Amino acid sequence: MQTVILAGGQGKRVFPLAANSPKPMYKIIGKPLIHHVINVLKKAELKDYIIVVGHHGEQIKNYLKDGSKLGVNIQYTTQNQSLGMADALKTTEKLTDDNFFVVNADDIFEASLIKQMCRQFKKTGVEIVLSCKPVTETWKFGIIQVDDEQVTDFVEKPQRGNEPSNLAVIGVYILTKKIFDYYRKIPVSDHQYEDAILNFIKDKNLVKAVSYAGFFAGYKYPWDLFAINKHLMDINLSESIIKEDVNVSERATVEGKVWLEQGVKVFEGASIRGPCYIGKNSVVGGNSLVRDYSSLGRKCVVGFSTEIKRSLIGDDCWFHMNYIGDSIIGNNCLFGAGTITANYRFDESNIKVQIGKNKINSNTTKLGAIIGDNCKTGINSCIEPGIKVGPQSIVGPSVNLQEDLKPGKIIFMNRNSYIIKDNKIEVTSENKEQFMKKLEKTK
Repeated sequence: MQTVILAGGQGKRVFPLAANSPKPMYKIIGKPLIHHVINVLKKAELKDYIIVVGHHGEQIKNYLKDGSKLGVNIQYTTQNQSLGMADALKTTEKLTDDNFFVVNADDIFEASLIKQMCRQFKKTGVEIVLSCKPVTETWKFGIIQVDDEQVTDFVEKPQRGNEPSNLAVIGVYILTKKIFDYYRKIPVSDHQYEDAILNFIKDKNLVKAVSYAGFFAGYKYPWDLFAINKHLMDINLSESIIKEDVNVSERATVEGKVWLEQGVKVFEGASIRGPCYIGKNSVVGGNSLVRDYSSLGRKCVVGFSTEIKRSLIGDDCWFHMNYIGDSIIGNNCLFGAGTITANYRFDESNIKVQIGKNKINSNTTKLGAIIGDNCKTGINSCIEPGIKVGPQSIVGPSVNLQEDLKPGKIIFMNRNSYIIKDNKIEVTSENKEQFMKKLEKTK
């Protein structure tokens, strides 16, 4: 059966992480999320894909190409505007078979879900199969009513007390080509996709549901990446993976399950406590500590006396005497000595993050900074829990950043106040490359 993979959204809610790339291209243990999704589909013997791209879609095409290197077949369509799932699916109408799977390119689940849905589809002969999981916060999801596995109602984000059940639809579907006729009858809206399925049900068509008990996590907000990262590390690190040309000092400590890519150097006094992933040609310097499901990209330098705890770090990031806790850092970032990402509130309450015009509860008491690409911090700066820093921005020396910093800005202290100006300083990797060449000669 064909699979439509939806990869065209702009990812506004994960800003600043998808500013320069599509959401599904965010890397976990060295591979983009969409690569991990394809690995799951392959395990379920689904190898024929139609990928809908949009925002920075050329990056997905350049990475996956026709899929032959992954042993799959890929066709592409383009969603020119982010008008929802239904609009994305419309671009595939001429390519899809009578029935097909639909998945999101950044939702992570287990192959058992696909197999379970295939069994239901073959056993019952219905045209649509939905997947669902029990939830407590029903008002945040599309909720279905089910009678003997048959879906009888579908309500998007019902009011509290008016929920038809506690079964939330998750982002894996088997659909029929007939659904396109229903899309054409409904005005474009955020709920056009769900409304079409509801109308399909109201027309007395049989829709079945599969209740799924395995792992599922969608990448809706930045902090969702922590659960995804933990799951992917757990299933891919049954034992340590040490690639060729890795140099670990005899006076360094490496404990637990670790993945050290080619060319990694671990200096004397350094400690890595797995599960952890260290990307190609990265350096873990003296007296530094990397621990607890942390993931570092390529060519990173964890300098002297730095601690990185349960954080996701992009490529080409440099640290020196820093604490990076429960944080997500983009590519090509440079942290001045003494920079701290605070990750815990004094009142021990859940950390809320500004998403658009709303403060969203992250449902966790541990959350650090969320920083975009090409950013820099000055010495002894502090970034408060849940604060976001836009791409190409700089947090000046001794600044205690308590509010989000927009892209392309620099904030610095002027006596007893802060001044924010447009940032004209480019964070380049030229000096880093020269230093890395010197490190490559170190054995």
